[in-house]
Amino acid sequence: MRSEDLAKLLGLSRSTISRVINNYPDIPQATREKVWKAIEEYNYAPNASARNLAGAKNKMIAIILLDVNDDEEPHHVKTTEDTIIHDNPFFSPIVNAVSDQANKMDYYVLVSISYSKNDLKRVQNIFHQKMIDGAIFVGTQEAEYELIFNLIEQKHKIAMIDTSEVYDTDRDAIYINADNYKGSVKALSYLLELGHTSIGIITGNLNKLSAIERLAGFEKTLMQHGIEPNKDAIYQGDFTENSGYKGAKHLLSGSNPPTAIFVSNDTMAVGAYKAINELGLSIPEDISIIGFDNSFFSPYLNPPLTTIDISFEDIAKRATTLLIESIEQEHQRRVVEKVNATLIKRESCTAVKGDG
Repeated sequence: MRSEDLAKLLGLSRSTISRVINNYPDIPQATREKVWKAIEEYNYAPNASARNLAGAKNKMIAIILLDVNDDEEPHHVKTTEDTIIHDNPFFSPIVNAVSDQANKMDYYVLVSISYSKNDLKRVQNIFHQKMIDGAIFVGTQEAEYELIFNLIEQKHKIAMIDTSEVYDTDRDAIYINADNYKGSVKALSYLLELGHTSIGIITGNLNKLSAIERLAGFEKTLMQHGIEPNKDAIYQGDFTENSGYKGAKHLLSGSNPPTAIFVSNDTMAVGAYKAINELGLSIPEDISIIGFDNSFFSPYLNPPLTTIDISFEDIAKRATTLLIESIEQEHQRRVVEKVNATLIKRESCTAVKGDG
């Protein structure tokens, strides 16, 4: 759709459309809302050359943190003291590293959190108003792919963290992820080396790539060792401490509890520790626990948590560098990279007890 088509549709002049897009102050609020509603409805993308001088850039990128849950209205973060970024062992280091790296490259960073599909529509406006030159999306779920793919088709520069590249083989974008699958394989292989064959898992949010790949590594490694994954030993968590608590209680209260639990992130491991203590069990004497992420608090748990280390800082810096290079070169690069995962042995796992 051209700007003249949009103007004709709304009964406005092209100059009015342009002044709304360029955020001129003399436009009535009702007209602004009318224009932006139509822009969203008809997926109109203003021509960059009409918005800026040729070659001009805002030197601004956005980091879009996705925690969309439309089943939860309003989102719990908006009604409680919970936070998405502060002290969050996933989002916090990513936001910090993006900000640091962008600053080194003389770019500013806008931080936006999307809690709902309506928030995602507002993200589109950030692009359409040319407030930013590109964006990094973090934690994308399948329901959000259409919006991101539309932005890519409109020639916006995009990088993604914790998003599967297999969903987008025809569009160029930057995908930087942890090697969740191999990290999970390393975690399970270590437990198997210690003699554990009855192993449970507390998964993350299975709408997220990281959780999907960690579960896949868990199941594949067991099967490669001739162990059929037991559905009763799989508890679906959501990466929160409370789900780790509930997951450990569930797995250890059955008639045939596992001797080890793979917890899909360290935050859930904190909840699992609490549940295990309440059940009167000891780590690792009664139950071995292995986490994932090597969060800053993991060495300080009692006992210190054995976990899989991935560098969110390296992931974020790489995504930022590649995005800004794409902006500067005016060419969206297609890059798919995985950051290595490493086993960190501490004191929360031990060899399985013999019968004698």
